[in-house]
Formats: sequence, structure tokens, C-alpha cells
Amino acid sequence: MEITILNTGEDKDEFHELAAGELGSTLRKAGKDYLGSKNLSENQLREMQQNDEQAFKQLEEEMTRHALEVAKVSRNTSVALRLNLDGPKQP
Repeated sequence: MEITILNTGEDKDEFHELAAGELGSTLRKAGKDYLGSKNLSENQLREMQQNDEQAFKQLEEEMTRHALEVAKVSRNTSVALRLNLDGPKQP
């Protein structure tokens, strides 16, 4: 499982500054920590993604808000965290 940071309206340069490096790592870690606090396994997340799309989207939104708060990034920042349950794409 990976967490991807999506640009939902930020300037390209600002987004790359935000998503790269230490801040991006902090956002991803906070997202994973949030999921851990919910005691959700990858299998449970996959099941939710397949069977309850609305709950899955809500979980991603809550994870994003949590990560932005932890990283002390404005909630008005136009980024979103998304779960990639298949992990990194293999070449």
C-alpha cells in the first residue's frame, strides 16, 4: 500500500515543493498513522474500496485532513491523499 499526494489545484512549483522531500514524507506518514489508528488492514481497505466506495472516499478525505493538520499545512491547500492499495507499479 502506498499513499499518493494528488495536486487538486496548487501551482506546479508549489505542489512539487509540498509533495517532495520532508514535507511529502510527513504527509504520507501521517496518512499511514491515521489508517493505523483506525485499525484497518489492507484487506479491509480493499474490501471497503470495492464494496463501499462512499465510505472509502470519506476515509481518504479524513486521512487528508489529519495529515494536513499534523504537517501544519493549511487546510486550504489544494492537495489530497489517495490510497494505492496495489503498491508501486512494477516496470
